[in-house]
Amino acid sequence: MNIQYQLDTFVNLITQKIKESLSSKKKNIAIISYYPTYRSNYGNLIAELKKDYNVITIVERILNDDFEKSAHANFHFPWRIIEGATHYYLNTDIKEIDLIITADQVGYQEGKIDRTFLSKKAKRIYLPHRLTTDCGVSDNIDYIIVPSKTAMQEFKLKTSKMKVKLLPCGYPQFDVTLENYHYTPANTITYAPTLRYVDTRYSNLNAYAGFDCNMIEWLLENTKYNVSYRSHPINYTNNHLFHQQIKARFQHNPRVAFDCEMGNKFFNFSDYLITDWSTTSFAYSYATLRPSFFFMPFPLDKELKRGGYIIEEQNSRNFAELKHKLDSIDFESQKTFFKKLRDTNVYNVGTSCQAIKEQIDLILKGKK
Repeated sequence: MNIQYQLDTFVNLITQKIKESLSSKKKNIAIISYYPTYRSNYGNLIAELKKDYNVITIVERILNDDFEKSAHANFHFPWRIIEGATHYYLNTDIKEIDLIITADQVGYQEGKIDRTFLSKKAKRIYLPHRLTTDCGVSDNIDYIIVPSKTAMQEFKLKTSKMKVKLLPCGYPQFDVTLENYHYTPANTITYAPTLRYVDTRYSNLNAYAGFDCNMIEWLLENTKYNVSYRSHPINYTNNHLFHQQIKARFQHNPRVAFDCEMGNKFFNFSDYLITDWSTTSFAYSYATLRPSFFFMPFPLDKELKRGGYIIEEQNSRNFAELKHKLDSIDFESQKTFFKKLRDTNVYNVGTSCQAIKEQIDLILKGKK
């Protein structure tokens, strides 16, 4: 049977099922997960929205996780199907959907998917996955939920010529992390490098896997801690080859573990975090009030240095500098340092979901 015919039949069937789940009495909100990476970013937002709205979730793959159980209904509607070398893009237009919220974007078809997936008329809100700086700036969305003051500075620069509106609300995932944080000593540090975009060329694989292996070995030799290696969720969910190589290298070492869990459970057992440059470090230190350290032999460019990616005084350019920082950690002063940063930077700590809902109330009433 022709694959396009099968896909058309599938789209028609799911479209009808989605329509049957929508309300004629309440506004309808669709939460779209284009990828599974950022499903935990919504925190308790879906539960908050369900109080007054009909909320559905749309996923591109079924994982049977909490996200799929969080709304009034969940639907498997992939935006893309890959068959051999051919990419098929699926879509429909459901006029009864009033608002679409997503924590990720795809960028394919010159933004058409991000602008029209499921509905051509629904307002669209983007919930960024970075706490302290911008990401996902696009003309294909109507509103951006801004988590912090440093993020607002960057978003204002990037959207100065766009119609997108910025809503200073906070960060739902951070609120949940803060609420659930319970430090449990495990004599462990987490090494969490940022996303590695790699292909199968061994020169690139050697560079990334070699760098991370050297860092793990150095930490084992120069500290008494166990090391939890946490590659970017996109790297470990797709089991990229460099990640496989590192696992093979240390699979029999009792002091090395590989953290492949979604969310921020690692906050609870990590004495401190080491990364190259990453906004996860800010989420970790803001929630735990424990230190994050950066290892970057070469400085960031001006744009990234200005944004919330690293803290200069926590950065090391070589192993000698890193050893000095790790040997002289003052956890109390670090706690004071990060608490001040958190309290002066993040919007609506602990109440971001309520702040977002207040903005959505205004949007759906046509007042925003």
